Amino acid sequence: MKNSSKQSVKMDMLHGSLFDKMLMFAMPLAACSILQQLFNSVGTAVVGRFASSDFTSLATVTCDSNRLHYFLEFLLVLML
Repeated sequence: MKNSSKQSVKMDMLHGSLFDKMLMFAMPLAACSILQQLFNSVGTAVVGRFASSDFTSLATVTCDSNRLHYFLEFLLVLML
């Protein structure tokens, strides 16, 4: 039976090029924000396409996107 141990990759932020390390640290945050904006845009487009002239449903989607944003940011902070 093989010993399959996971090796973690650690980032030393104190030594070496700071710009590269900051970029690698910020990439997941930027990717999450872009995906969240895409999700909110698609939700708004779907509601705008299938809802009638009632703007209440569109307002609900845009209001709920703020709650989703704060919840996802909270989870992101917990993962760091």
